[in-house]
Amino acid sequence: MKRAKIILMRHGECEGGGIFRGRTDVKLTDIGMTQMQQAFIEQQYPISHVFSSPLLRCQLFSQALAQQLSLPLTTLSSLQEIDFGVWDGQSFDAIYQQNPQQFNAYWDNPWLAQNTPDKAESVTDFAARVEAGLMNVVDALWSSFAQTDSAQKKPNGDDCPHALVVTHGGVMRCLVGYVLNTGQCSGLFANLAIPYAAIMVLDVYWPDDVDNIDRFQLPIKDTKAAKVSFTLHWPKT
Repeated sequence: MKRAKIILMRHGECEGGGIFRGRTDVKLTDIGMTQMQQAFIEQQYPISHVFSSPLLRCQLFSQALAQQLSLPLTTLSSLQEIDFGVWDGQSFDAIYQQNPQQFNAYWDNPWLAQNTPDKAESVTDFAARVEAGLMNVVDALWSSFAQTDSAQKKPNGDDCPHALVVTHGGVMRCLVGYVLNTGQCSGLFANLAIPYAAIMVLDVYWPDDVDNIDRFQLPIKDTKAAKVSFTLHWPKT
């Protein structure tokens, strides 16, 4: 069985304060950059691939790290934060004052279409986009096996590819739900805390007969990424 690891990292503290920071493109604060640098150093993963959301709060760290590691940076728009529509970039307090009923309804269950802010991306569409982005990462990891020579294996046997994905809290919540098969669980957004620079790890597994398994599966995705399984690791704090 082939395996790989995906290390998901949330961006650090950003400029702008307490706002709906979806597509609003703000930079990291100095504290935010330090948070990410420290979190990465503490984990000590042998990174072989670097992926990032295109938004500055992810790109600033990702570009610097990819350069430091002499690795290419792959930017995936599918792994950027949800678009909050007319709420995007506005403070939580301002939105609550304008329409407390809709604010509370969206917070309680963002999956319902009637709770979605005007011109915003629905959470259903967001989750589908994020899952497609995950599969792009998985496909890239699968492709890397064909480029790996057995002579390059590490002495400790930990020779599987490791992808760092620098992304957002909403994206990570969607991926938790996807891997754990929680369905449309509102608690992923209202009750799951994901701090700045938090790291979540996914083990990725492919069965040995991945090229011959299609006939046993529904034709949902005609890619090798459709034949994987995942294990979620939440790090100690």
